[in-house]
Amino acid sequence: MKALITGFAMSVMLLSACSKEPGEGGKALIKGTILRQDINNNTGQPTGDPYPAQEYKVYIIYGDGTFYDDDVDTGPNGEYEFRWMRKGTYTIFTYSECPTCEGAQEVKKVTVEVSDKKEELQVPTITVANW
Repeated sequence: MKALITGFAMSVMLLSACSKEPGEGGKALIKGTILRQDINNNTGQPTGDPYPAQEYKVYIIYGDGTFYDDDVDTGPNGEYEFRWMRKGTYTIFTYSECPTCEGAQEVKKVTVEVSDKKEELQVPTITVANW
């Protein structure tokens, strides 16, 4: 009987070890673009067209975490990638200048779901203000 209980306990441990949480270790790709929008300091209105935010920090939170798990910088075209993700929910965020916000920044975030282990997920474009 003791051997049966031990065998059952080991089976439960092995099965629980097979369930994968969101994060690195998969084959999915999450990618997107950050654009900057110039804002007129006097009127607070946008000026010109948005343009790629080069070398801009982008963060990712795996699952329902409360602190970021990884970060990357955007390239010359404002594009970024998080590679080798597993299936699950992810929050992508960055900071936008905001002179009327506490700390002079506001969070711009998007939540996405990787549903296929080899998915290439395109995040909606995030536009940040440039005062």
